[in-house]
Amino acid sequence: MISIQFTSGSVKFRLKDNKSNKETPILFDYSFGRGNRLKYSTGYKTSVKNWDTKNQKIRAISTITNRDEINNKLKEIELRFIKEVSNLDENEKIDKIILKSIFDEIIGKKIIAKKDKITFLQYADNFVDSQSNNAITASSMKLAPVTVRSYKQTIEKLKDFNKENKYSLDFDTIDMNFYYSFVSFLEEKEFSLNTIGKHIKNINALMNRATEDEVNTNLKYKHRDFKRVSEKTVSIYLTAKEIDAIYNLDLSYNLEWQKARDIFLIGYYTGQRVSDYNGLTRKNIKTFDNQEVFEIYQKKTKKVVYIPVHHRIKKIMKTRYKGNLPPKLPAPLLNEYLKEIGAKAEINEKVNTQITKGGIIKKETVLKSEIIGTHTARRSFCTNAYLSKMPVIDIMALSGHTTEREFYNYIKVTPQERAVKIADTAFFK
Repeated sequence: MISIQFTSGSVKFRLKDNKSNKETPILFDYSFGRGNRLKYSTGYKTSVKNWDTKNQKIRAISTITNRDEINNKLKEIELRFIKEVSNLDENEKIDKIILKSIFDEIIGKKIIAKKDKITFLQYADNFVDSQSNNAITASSMKLAPVTVRSYKQTIEKLKDFNKENKYSLDFDTIDMNFYYSFVSFLEEKEFSLNTIGKHIKNINALMNRATEDEVNTNLKYKHRDFKRVSEKTVSIYLTAKEIDAIYNLDLSYNLEWQKARDIFLIGYYTGQRVSDYNGLTRKNIKTFDNQEVFEIYQKKTKKVVYIPVHHRIKKIMKTRYKGNLPPKLPAPLLNEYLKEIGAKAEINEKVNTQITKGGIIKKETVLKSEIIGTHTARRSFCTNAYLSKMPVIDIMALSGHTTEREFYNYIKVTPQERAVKIADTAFFK
């Protein structure tokens, strides 16, 4: 996309951070007059390696399936903005307020009249609405639906807090006093520490967005103590023996449980996230050198990974699904069925759990089967593959982990298990 010059200024698209290791926002950059610039987020993000700086567009990479749609939308923003600015009265003073209102209208944002001051809660509501109604933003470049729901939950909690405490919540009152008051409010409602942390994280994200949009100037939320609180939840993995017990269960009397078990095993033998393994079809299976492998586009990492099709998956496909894979099940149902299946497989090891609610640490002992979920498949694969002495680099190639540190934090290996594994190396022979 070439920068277009016209009498009123010039339009460019650029990345917010050219050195970022993560996805970074694509900015709309308009220069007009001497030293005047308007910088605005387009609502899109991309990685530095996928951005064509010279032509100001997403590179032609096959794994970015909506690149043409995004590039066309950027072009549309550019042409419509140029047209609207060109139609302004020549005698009218062009300032940022006018230009931002033009940009907001193009991308479908709700316009707040100049005489009105937008409040934090108004801004938050508008932002969440824009994620559902924004005509310009490509759907795959929006926030994920689960993230939008999370933002809505945070906004509702803020409204409850504001009403109960008569806090007059706004941009300029979001500081450390607000932080401690809001955390105490949530603790009194007996929310877990992780849930409280999620709401703090969302507030930070909304404030960052408002600051980028030049709606907010209060930076007290960037205080080092205004941070997400969290605690490690109990994460389990199933041993190879427990996986065998689940595989060997006769669930023919309950086809829904059988389907859930088979989907879980596909997750285990591929090492993928539930969003990637629940819903795989025969089309995902390719053949290379007479070896069948899954070709999976990971939604979170945006990577394509290849995993050999395990012989147990082949048997499941042949005996129960006429050579196909089991149809997708809703994740909540999967989680519900997996706990029942774990109990049927007699996975009865006792697990100590700890969670903070209402500022109080609560400890509880539960059966392992009671906390099996869709993510247990992936964690079990990574842990058991490691214990089987599969090279870590190969496990990471399948799972999509990017660093060894991230991988070792993820797997659930006891010091004793690690010692046994190390004892089998050449050094100790």
